Amino acid sequence: MTRSVFFASVLAVLFALPALADDPPAGVVMALSGSTTPPIATMAEIPAGTPVQLAPGTELTFLHYGKCKLVTVAGGSLTVTRTDFTTDGKIVGEKDGPCPRVHQLRGNTSGMVSGGLVMRGVTAAPRWPLNRELVFAGAGSDKLKGAAIYAEARLDAPLVRLDVTGHQARFPANAAALVANERYVLRLTMADRPDAVDISFIGAAPDGPSLLVILR
Repeated sequence: MTRSVFFASVLAVLFALPALADDPPAGVVMALSGSTTPPIATMAEIPAGTPVQLAPGTELTFLHYGKCKLVTVAGGSLTVTRTDFTTDGKIVGEKDGPCPRVHQLRGNTSGMVSGGLVMRGVTAAPRWPLNRELVFAGAGSDKLKGAAIYAEARLDAPLVRLDVTGHQARFPANAAALVANERYVLRLTMADRPDAVDISFIGAAPDGPSLLVILR
């Protein structure tokens, strides 16, 4: 998969990395070769202001949310803040990356349906571009088994079932186009959860190849 297609639309569903309300994560790991202290994995967010030590020979590529930059660092210590980053290792590369949109979602008690969280406890439903590819990030996202999109008013039959491979979920080539400004539910099936996770959203027309959508 090319980098441009990879960044067509990224949906980060964060299952196990809580963020402090006043100090949210500052970036996400896009690629990792080697080990770090504390341990961090590909597609995991990097806590703001927390030093990450890269073992000798380790290379880490991260997307900086504030700078919209893809940075590759080799060895040394790396600290990412909301506005910049510092490292005493080697900066192997730095280039423009996708600029993210971040949505903080909060569910409520009435949003619990059959053990799955329905994100309807927000003031306004998030708007996600109806692109053809989603990439899931965050600890636990490797447990993704299935993904489908439903009309919010009809949860008995999916509009489209996405093809899931690892962290990726693609629309099938023959999938019918979804209509912008309609309300939908993304239903996720996880290997470690008995019930599906439902997330409501409003479809939006794609507005550029560099869009990154993060749900926290």
